[in-house]
Order: sequence, then structure tokens, then C-alpha cells
Amino acid sequence: MIRAGLVAAGTATALLAAPLTAQADVIGNLPAGAGGTEASFSPAYDYDGDGCLATSAEDIQGNLNPGLALGGAVNGHCHDMAQLNSSNTYARSECNNGWCAVMYDSYFEKDQSTNGVGEIAGGTNGHRHDIESVISWVNQSSNQVEYLSVSQHGDWKTYTRSQVRFDNSHPKVVYQKDGGFTHDFRIANASDDAVENPTHQWFYPPLVDWNHWPQVNAPTNWLRDRLMAADFGSATFKIKDSAFVPELGRAKPLEIPFQP
Repeated sequence: MIRAGLVAAGTATALLAAPLTAQADVIGNLPAGAGGTEASFSPAYDYDGDGCLATSAEDIQGNLNPGLALGGAVNGHCHDMAQLNSSNTYARSECNNGWCAVMYDSYFEKDQSTNGVGEIAGGTNGHRHDIESVISWVNQSSNQVEYLSVSQHGDWKTYTRSQVRFDNSHPKVVYQKDGGFTHDFRIANASDDAVENPTHQWFYPPLVDWNHWPQVNAPTNWLRDRLMAADFGSATFKIKDSAFVPELGRAKPLEIPFQP
């Protein structure tokens, strides 16, 4: 597996290198910082070849990713090692009644369904910016993921542990192009261990959780607040205050006593 950054005080950062194809300029990412629960159950990611790779939405100076206009290939200018070298996953958790819900948001520069087609009114061919999400539902007694929810076209699909493949404690998730539609997350299957991303290993972007955002400016949470308030069009961070609790309620497995 490849970990592109440190989680709080961890082991050495992996240095990634690969030949680059034509690419957009990428912005820097945030340094990793995450608590034990968020780090222990973060997804192991792969990204199919017909889409973008995850990258950062914000750099340490507070610059926001401008995203990419639609047009050209569905993975045009956004499927290079540069994206992964400058990636983040953004996390937030809530625990009660013996369960923890840990939500993970990933940012992509565009979400395009058809090669060569620019943006169409109504967004039928996709949009600049994409944010997709995963929720690990952790039983505190067993200390393992018992359910997994992945975002799919504005909704959630939830799976039991027996349906999910793992890299140790980390659920394996793939960013895919959903047929003739745009992109979303799905759980991995056996064939996905032939990993497609440029590292050819399950990938762990540097993880930044809600309570460990880097502090570089006044007020204290300036960087976090700036990103959560940013307008990415139809793409929305689900860890932000206005979305976090409602989205947990929409995705929550009926079988568990967790209260969003």
C-alpha cells in the first residue's frame, strides 16, 4: 500500500514519482493530521482509469482548487501522479450509543461523463469539481467497521462488513465511472486488487480530520472554515456543519442505535 503522508506522528512519508502526462497545474495539499479512530478506519482507495484522481481542495495558504472545465477526455489533465502527490482526504467523526460514524470526503477536479463534450446546461455531462464520500460505521465493542456507506449520485449505498474487502482495518473503495453516467464510489471486488492508479497499490491520501486541521492563521480554524464555506457548485463537502448530521441520518444503517 502507499501512504502519501503522515497521520499525526507516524512513519516516514512515502515519496511518489512517475512519468507525467499532460496535466493541469495542481495546488499544494495540507499536512496530515488525524485522530486514532479517523486514521484506523480510513478507506484504502483506488481510482479507475476513466476518471480523475483525488487531489487537494485547499493548500496551506488557503488557496482553493479552481477545478477543471469539462471537455477533452473524461480523465483529461487530472489523472497523473501530480494529483496523488498533492492529495488529501478530509474526515469527521461522531460517536454515541456504542458506535462511531467516520465520514471521509475526497475532492476531484472535474466529473465528466463523456469524452469531448463540454458542460451542458443542467449538468447532464457532469460539472467542474466533484466531492465523493465514504462513511465507516464502527462498532466500538468489536473496534471494526461493521457497515460501509459510499456516496452515489447524491445518495448513499450501504453495505455490511461481509460485503466489503479490507486492507487490514481499512475498507477498500474504488472511484469509478458509473456506466454512461458520472463518477462515484463503489466497494472493491476481487479483481480490483489489480490496482489501476499510478502507484499500483491501494492509496492513502494524507488524512486531515476535523479536529486536527492545520492552524496557520487567525481565527484558529481559518483554513477549515474557508474550505467548508467554499462554493464548489454542485459538489459539496458532507463533513461541513450544515451537511454532516443530515447526511449521517440519510446513510445510517437501520440496524444500529447510533443517533446522528
